[in-house]
Amino acid sequence: MLTLLLIGSGLRLLWAADMEWKSDEIWMYETARRVADGQQPWPLLGMTSSTGLQNPGLSVWCFILLAYLAETPIDLVRWVQGLNIAVLWGLFGFFYWQLRGQPERSTWLWGMALAAVSPLAILFSRKLWTTDLLPLFCAVILIAHWYRHRRWALCCGGWREQLIGQLHMSGFFLAAALWLWTVYTDWRHHPLFRVRWLSWLVGTLLGLMPFVPWVVYAASTPNHAARSWVGLVVPKYFVHWVTTSLGVNLSYSLGRYFWSDFLPQPVMFGVPTYGVALAHGLVVGLGLWGLVCWFKSFRHPGQALLSPVAAPLGFYLRAIGLMTGVLFTLFALNVTVHYVFVAFPIMYVWLASVYAKHRKAWLIILGCQMVIAIAFLVLIHTTGGFADADYGVVYRLQRG
Repeated sequence: MLTLLLIGSGLRLLWAADMEWKSDEIWMYETARRVADGQQPWPLLGMTSSTGLQNPGLSVWCFILLAYLAETPIDLVRWVQGLNIAVLWGLFGFFYWQLRGQPERSTWLWGMALAAVSPLAILFSRKLWTTDLLPLFCAVILIAHWYRHRRWALCCGGWREQLIGQLHMSGFFLAAALWLWTVYTDWRHHPLFRVRWLSWLVGTLLGLMPFVPWVVYAASTPNHAARSWVGLVVPKYFVHWVTTSLGVNLSYSLGRYFWSDFLPQPVMFGVPTYGVALAHGLVVGLGLWGLVCWFKSFRHPGQALLSPVAAPLGFYLRAIGLMTGVLFTLFALNVTVHYVFVAFPIMYVWLASVYAKHRKAWLIILGCQMVIAIAFLVLIHTTGGFADADYGVVYRLQRG
């Protein structure tokens, strides 16, 4: 496990100058740099989103704080990479310590090993984008909620739950799902007063204070919410949950080059070996087999998924996996791949739980995902990115 964490940490740091450098990243860096240099005041709002609304201010404030410590785009992305690596090791240590002596500890630790080498997790650790900071906020919320029967933890959790929604809209769905499932579960296992709701309310109100300027702005600004009937009929959150945990959706970043340039890798002496395609085939095959086995393990799936479970693994899989996805679907949101990272690292822990009794299959999945991640970074480094794909042309080829 530790070897995989070391490899994942190294892949996050590898070739930092190959980071994405499109309009969003340029805006984020230049705005943060100007504020840090005293050339403009702190903005109340962030960049404009696809809905026509500007994002809440926190989405850029985090990068402004980092800009006081980082002079160049490379320095700034190094901080982002470092924070993501700290989250990996911090959560691994937390689960190792908190779950000692418990049979589910290995599942949590293997989940963190997958989070270390999973392709999308590595991609979203190397950008100047708010999604890259979600793991840090998710880790704090998870740890605070773990100690939810203590006043300080619940206050901190309520505060962070509101801040993560201001960092990225998906955070509000996570906060709502976690709150709803806590009420649903804890009143059955504990007297309700044991959950320090007053502390949670204080933290929530503190977290909402920076949100006031955005609420005033949004109330008077027309926008186009990212909703569609497809979001109601097709549960995209759950689809992306599965494909992201399996690491087979880099087409999100590469577009058509996923098929024409990536799957044939690695190329040896000018001849494509299709090793990446083979790795994808193995992961998809084992993934489908694992899903079938997982569903068969439930005699009554609906009753099993809705049953209130006090154990951490069952609780967080239902709260962050099931309940968050249900809320996204009910709101008919057009959920894209990066929305799922609000569930970090639970989707990886879920996959580890699916293969808890199939260790050989699990090791093959880990190995294939590591191969896919390395091949992706090599492809971007050798080609310099693709101008008409989501990744774009890398920073090192544009900075001149």
